[in-house]
Amino acid sequence: MSRTAVFIRNIALIAVLGSFVFFFGQPRGARGTASGGPNVVATVNGESIPRDLFEFMREQNQEAFRQSNQEGADPQKLAEAIDQTTRGSLVRLYLTAQEAQALGLRISEQAVIEDFQRAPMFQSDGHFDRELAERFINRTGLGQNGYKELHRRILLDRDFMRYVSSPVRVSDGEVRDEILRAETKVTLRVATASKAALREHISVTPEEVKSLLAREPERVKGAYQTHIADYTREEQIHARHMLFTGDDAEALAIQARARVLAGESFADVAKQVSADAATRSEGGDLGTFPRGRMMPAFDEAAFSLEPGKISGPVKTDRGVHLILVESHQAASQTPYQAVQEKLAEGLLREDKASEEARNATNRVLDAVKAGTPFAKAAAAQNLPVTVTAPFGFRESFVPGLAGVAELHDVALALTPEQPVPQRVFSDADGLYVVELQTRDVPSEEKLAGEMSAMRERLLQRQRDVTAQLWLGKRLDELKAAGKLEQYPLYPDRGRATE
Repeated sequence: MSRTAVFIRNIALIAVLGSFVFFFGQPRGARGTASGGPNVVATVNGESIPRDLFEFMREQNQEAFRQSNQEGADPQKLAEAIDQTTRGSLVRLYLTAQEAQALGLRISEQAVIEDFQRAPMFQSDGHFDRELAERFINRTGLGQNGYKELHRRILLDRDFMRYVSSPVRVSDGEVRDEILRAETKVTLRVATASKAALREHISVTPEEVKSLLAREPERVKGAYQTHIADYTREEQIHARHMLFTGDDAEALAIQARARVLAGESFADVAKQVSADAATRSEGGDLGTFPRGRMMPAFDEAAFSLEPGKISGPVKTDRGVHLILVESHQAASQTPYQAVQEKLAEGLLREDKASEEARNATNRVLDAVKAGTPFAKAAAAQNLPVTVTAPFGFRESFVPGLAGVAELHDVALALTPEQPVPQRVFSDADGLYVVELQTRDVPSEEKLAGEMSAMRERLLQRQRDVTAQLWLGKRLDELKAAGKLEQYPLYPDRGRATE
């Protein structure tokens, strides 16, 4: 995941938490006109969400996010994400409070006060600190009545979402399965038939090569195209340079060039005068490189020089250079005809290695099914046996065998009674026979001890899913009916978050 994606994920979490911790209803001015304007950021069922509430909530989200000490997000994208999430949380808050009241749910003023006073942020030595609460409310700019109304709205939101998700149930079987999935761990014995290891001992005759070229010419040509980079060489040069910096760089370069033209070695002069510490001790040797590796001006000058010639001063962002090209190799490509036999031989080795690997692993599997111990069956075919690290349902692949995607689920279904799958597995590197070595599952006592906590986690997960499904459907209905409007947040800056 990119850092920006992590930022946006965190913002979403912070905003959801913020909507429960900080924002409890409608402040002053929230029941204004349903039309957009500088003081309204959205309307929900004709009820306006005022800008002062949006700004307050956004500031809280910004501060919470700043304290998370994340780095690396694009500032503009981050600001837009906070804007969207802030307004989205407010839209959800207004909608759920409206739905709660439509169902007849009510929150008394006494309930609002008591819940407000229990908030951890207003506690001091285990007691409600009125002065602390008043200072915070004064900083919000919403006033006591507005803040109390916000608190009432969030309590309505809480009760309504409980109502929406109240039908959710989780069976004992679902709870047990989840615990088993979380805590079951498996290890495997793996007998490996490596294609690379087998290829080393395979011989191919000239007659076999000719036969393949005659029988499957397109296959061999396809291998050539697949590995065309191996047979292609870019234009490249071997060059040295001297670097000069400072106000008199060009004059110094001209002096050094004159010394070389007078007979001194380019490398010796570079060791004495070049400002490039990375190459100075090597006489300015840059090695061999293709076009595009160096800065454009350097590239243009270097690739236009004849070998053995020294350039005039070449200016780049680093300074002034003198360049000497020692050799120049043109781009080239080895023709298909020159390598077709080698390609055919490689394909034949691959075919034979695959066949030997398949035969060896099938013999191991057959022997194990017949009752031969796994290690003995593998040793009879000269196949090494390894043991995987423990893995479970939460891992997406078998450790060390990530390329064998289908093995994961098969392995987790193995039992001591049926420890060997009925097939051989493969990837690009080889073929594998596996056997269950260990299967660790939680005891009945542990299962019983974790049932209650796991049930609550599953219930909460299902409640969240149910609530989100309801919310998404209801918002879609409001949009379709024209009862949900979101207005440009920053019309003067030409930036709108819809």
